[in-house]
Amino acid sequence: MSNSTSTQRQWADGPYLLIETPKHKQGITTNDDPYLETASTMCVVHNTLLRGLNSIYVQGPNIKPADYKNFIGYSLCWHSALHEHHTSEEEQFFPEIEEAVGEKGLLDGSVEEHKSFHEGLDEFSSYLEGLAGKESTFDASHLNKIIDSFAPALNHHLESELQSLLALSKYGEKLPITRLWDREGVRSVTSMTRFNALPFFFLNIDVTHEDSLYKNWPPLPGPVWWIITHVMAIPHRGYWKFASCDGYGRPKPLYAPGLTQSLGQ
Repeated sequence: MSNSTSTQRQWADGPYLLIETPKHKQGITTNDDPYLETASTMCVVHNTLLRGLNSIYVQGPNIKPADYKNFIGYSLCWHSALHEHHTSEEEQFFPEIEEAVGEKGLLDGSVEEHKSFHEGLDEFSSYLEGLAGKESTFDASHLNKIIDSFAPALNHHLESELQSLLALSKYGEKLPITRLWDREGVRSVTSMTRFNALPFFFLNIDVTHEDSLYKNWPPLPGPVWWIITHVMAIPHRGYWKFASCDGYGRPKPLYAPGLTQSLGQ
């Protein structure tokens, strides 16, 4: 028995691990349970955000100075996408759930979890925004240290929020969870900044994940998806080389991957 070392190019599924969706974990492929479907598609949103974060973390140390400005812009798009997602939850989706079941404060736990990583997110955006006009001083190791400071709390939240949604099943038909979640989805797409957060989000959706279980999510007509990833992407076209997926939701090799070594036998 002998050990050999193999080198693999990193992709956007680490270092912060993607979350297995509740449906996939249970081996379910139907959409019969509205609470399971809501939690699972919320998980797809969370994985898209994690994929985007990983694409920043992995590639930052490997990019050349000529790419600093575009990389900084790309990274700020991730911050915008996450911020807009959580703002919509706090201001509309969660209150709508609480109003439907008549229990104000029901989802305060999720809101408190948002606060647990806000300081780190603020530091992330402040550092990158502060580089305007002096992009040549960008320090990827510093940015990754900031990410490391808030990512554990963020990861915990992204997982625990799914359990909070699943726990709502006790309300049964009293809570129109599918209607509220569909409304939130439309709101998210229409409220995201059109040329920044929106293409960022769609260019980090992997439709092949978990055996293509969510290949039809989000439920948008093909031409709309194409417009988002091919037309709305034009103003900042230099950003999207860093994205983890192509304009059709298929994983693509990272522009500036790192290398990991693994031992084989």
